[in-house]
Amino acid sequence: MIIAGDMNTHSQMWNGRATSRRNVPFWENLISDHSLVVWNSKEATRVGGDNHSIIDLTLSSPGVELNWSIDSEAATGSNHEVIMWEILGGTPNSQDSSKEVTGWDIRGWSGAGKSEKEQKAAREKEAAAQQCYLRSGKKTAALDDTSSAEQVEEAAVALREAMVGTLNNHARAKRWCSRSKPWWTEELAELRKQLGRARQRPAGIGRTRDAQRNLRRAIRKAKKECWNKFLQEAKEREVWTAANYTALRLDRIGQALVDGEGNIAESQEEREAAILKGHFPKGPPGTYEPSAGGRVFERVDVHLVGYLLAKAANTAAPGDDRISADILKVFWQWDRQRITQLVRAYIRTGYHQKIWKTAKGVVIPKPGKPDYTKVRAYRVISLLDVIGKLVERTAAHLIADHLERKQALHESQ
Repeated sequence: MIIAGDMNTHSQMWNGRATSRRNVPFWENLISDHSLVVWNSKEATRVGGDNHSIIDLTLSSPGVELNWSIDSEAATGSNHEVIMWEILGGTPNSQDSSKEVTGWDIRGWSGAGKSEKEQKAAREKEAAAQQCYLRSGKKTAALDDTSSAEQVEEAAVALREAMVGTLNNHARAKRWCSRSKPWWTEELAELRKQLGRARQRPAGIGRTRDAQRNLRRAIRKAKKECWNKFLQEAKEREVWTAANYTALRLDRIGQALVDGEGNIAESQEEREAAILKGHFPKGPPGTYEPSAGGRVFERVDVHLVGYLLAKAANTAAPGDDRISADILKVFWQWDRQRITQLVRAYIRTGYHQKIWKTAKGVVIPKPGKPDYTKVRAYRVISLLDVIGKLVERTAAHLIADHLERKQALHESQ
C-alpha cells in the first residue's frame, strides 16, 4: 500500500523543524497503528520564504520499498516541489540504513574561518578528543624492536579501536540515507530558500531565473562531488548501486549472474559469492614464511612515515574502518610515535596485519560488454584501510630506494 499527496499537516514525526501541529492526530495515528514507512527526507516539499514545510508525504506499508527523491531542478509555478518515487520491490531491510555510520566529520575540531567564540569551542572539542584517544593508548604496551608478530597484531587492533572510539564519542557521525539525495548540502538548501524568495516577489522573473541558474550549477557541482565520494559511502548491498548509476539499466532488484561454470546466481549472497569466486580465486596452498629481514626497518622513522602520510590524498576512499586520510593525519599529529612504531614493526617482522587485509569491494560494470549476466563483465574496486595502505607505501618506498641505491633498475625505469 502506498499513500502519497498533499496532507497539509505539520508534525515533528516527519519534520524535526516543525513548530506547529496542524491536522496531526489522524496522520500520526494512521502511521503508528499500521507501522507505515515515511519516505520523506529532511528536504522541504513546500518552499516559501524562510519556511521549511514538509506537508507532501509519501507513506507505504512495511513490505514496500521505494526510490524516493525530490526533483530540485524542476521549476514549476507552484510552491510545492516535484516529488518522484518508484517501487523497487522486495522487503526493505528492517535496520534503518540512516543509523549506519559510514564515516565521521571532524570539521568541528577546526576553528578555520570561524568566530573567536567558535574557535574556542573547536579547540575544546579537539582537546577532549585528543585526551580520549591518548587515554586509550595507555591501555596497550608500546611496540619496540623486539615485539612479536602477535604483539604487532594486537597493537594494530588496539589502534583501530582507539581511533574509532574517539571518533564515535567526539566527532559527528556521517550516515547514509537511501531515501534522500546524498548530494544535498547546506549550500543547496540556502540556494533553495533564495529561489523561494525570488518566486514570492512580484515582477521578479529576472531574479527567479538567476536563482534557478545558481541552484542548477550548484546541484551539478554537488552531484559530481557526491559521485567521487560514493566509494567511501558504499556498504554491503549498496555496492550494487554503482551499476545503477551507469548508462546501462540493470534490473533494480538485482541482476542475475552466470559464473564461469554456468551456475546462475540470483540472490544477493549468491551474486557476491560468484563475484568473489570469479575475481578473487583462492591461491594454491603454500608454506611460505617470511625470512628474517635485515636492518632496513631501522630507516623507518617519524620523518619517513610523516612524509608518506602527507602524500596521501584526503579525498581517497577509506576502507572497512571508515577512517579517511584527513582523519588519520589528525591522529598522527597527536601520537606520531605510536603509528611510527607500528609501521616499523610491520617492516621488521614482514607480517601484514589481518585487519588490514579486509577490503570493501565496489562492483562496477565494464563498459561495452555484450552480456552483463556474466561475472567477468564487471570489475571490483577494492578499498583498503588508509593506515594499511600507509604501511604498504612505506614498504614500496624502501624497495624502490634499495633498487636505486644498487642501480638495479633499467635506465628507462
